[in-house]
Order: sequence, then C-alpha cells, then structure tokens
Amino acid sequence: MVRLRKNRLLPQQMSDLGAFVFVSLMIPLTYLWEIFFVTPELYSEDTYTWYLHMLFGLVVFVNIAGNFLGLWLVDTSTRHIIVPSGQVGGTWHFCASCEAVSPPRAWHCTVCNVCILKREHHCMFAGYCVGHNNHRYFILFLGWMWVGVLYCTFFNSLYVWALEGVFSVFAVLKFVFPLIMIMSGMDMSYSQVAIFFWSVHVAAFLLVSVLLVYHIRLVCIGSTTFETNRRIRSYDLGLKQNWVEVLGKGWALALIWPFGKSKLPHNGIEWDTQETWKLEAPKNR
Repeated sequence: MVRLRKNRLLPQQMSDLGAFVFVSLMIPLTYLWEIFFVTPELYSEDTYTWYLHMLFGLVVFVNIAGNFLGLWLVDTSTRHIIVPSGQVGGTWHFCASCEAVSPPRAWHCTVCNVCILKREHHCMFAGYCVGHNNHRYFILFLGWMWVGVLYCTFFNSLYVWALEGVFSVFAVLKFVFPLIMIMSGMDMSYSQVAIFFWSVHVAAFLLVSVLLVYHIRLVCIGSTTFETNRRIRSYDLGLKQNWVEVLGKGWALALIWPFGKSKLPHNGIEWDTQETWKLEAPKNR
C-alpha cells in the first residue's frame, strides 16, 4: 500500500523551493498555452487532427502531473519501517542522525533529515528524495516530460516562426533572456511570451534528455546514483527484473496511468542480490 507524506511537504531549501514552484507552475501553464494559443493557430478547430492533438496533449499532461505528484507525495523514508536492532553489521548500518538502524540500500539525506529506502538521490524539483517507493514515478515523470517537451518544442518552433516581428535587432536578447525581457518591461509583447515558452521547452528538452539517458542506464544495471558512485553492483538481477524492481509488477498499467497500482517485488528492506537471485529466480519465472 502506498503511504503518502503528511509533514514537511514543501521543500526545505530555497533552491529546491524555487525549482519546485517553477515546475509546479510551468506544467499547467504549458498545457494551457499549448491548447488555447499554439494548437488553434496551427490546426483548425473541430477537425480530426485538432481532436487528436487535444487527446494526446491531455494524456501527456495527466501522466506528467500524476507522476510528479507521486514523486513529491509518496513516502519512501524508513520512518514507518520497524527494523531489528540485532541486524547492525554487514549491509545493515546504524544511522547516527536518525538514531535507528537502516536496512541495505537505505541512506540518510541531510536535506530531508531522514533515511531513504533505496536512496537514489535528492530531487530538487520535488524537494524530496527519490527512493524505493517513488522511483517509479521519477522515471516515468522524466519519460513523459521528455515526450511533452519534445512535442511542445516542435509545435512552438512552428508557432514562433510564423509570428510577425519576432526577428529583429534585439532578437538575440529576446531568445537568450526571455523572462528578463518580460519582467523588466523591455518587451512584454505577445511574441515575447511565445519566445519565453519556446526557450523554456528547449532548455527543458536538453536537461531532461541527459537525465533520462543517465537514469535509464542506472535502472538497466540495477543500480542507483549512490551505489554507482561507490561501485556497488550487487543488485543487478538482469535487465527485465531490474525494470520490474522499479516499475513494479503492473508496469504495463504504470506506463500509461500514473494512478494505477503496481506492486513492487521487494519491501525496501530485504533485497535480492546476484547470488540470491540465482537461487530464487527459477521460482519467480
């Protein structure tokens, strides 16, 4: 059963809070911008093409927003986990900050101020750590975000190119500093708003592409950022099982519906290693 966080929902660092607010605002604003301004200019309303783009845009928006909510709200800490104190040693360790025993793959986050099950990294956009219970939402958030920003970048490029007065002597400043041009009052025109959205989507596409490739590679080898930095490769159970470990047994539904249930094969405390999986894998096939 998914447990939701109830305390300290807002990011604790100013840098995290700024990134969180920006992403939280840009997701719905981008959707509204695309359906009310961009798409109607490129396609006539009440046509099959227009309806197709409306449907696809809605699917992308729901998956981006839903997976972001899961990443942000799903509790993946050890706070509600009862572990035996006699397990200290080996892969178990004592966390001095939490004053409790932490299971294998769980490590303390100084920002969240708690140990995280299968800690991947601290995500500044959600202001919370990526771990065992919300790893699925993080990966799918990146995947759908990549689809979304690619989609938006393509159509916004067509849209901006067709606008009059976009290219001028100050065109470089408009594209390099779009938000400053608007907030400073130097250019608050409709075309500058279009340039702002175009610039944000291009930057997001480049960033998300790098993050997505990096984290897909980690999932494929059954590792996390923390473990990779320390060259820990004990949890590589093969390509298929590595993905099930993240997306869960109901991965097919999780891919297209962020609110669907997808039970994870492990509880976040006891983990199969390459050695134990060789013995258990035939039973699980």
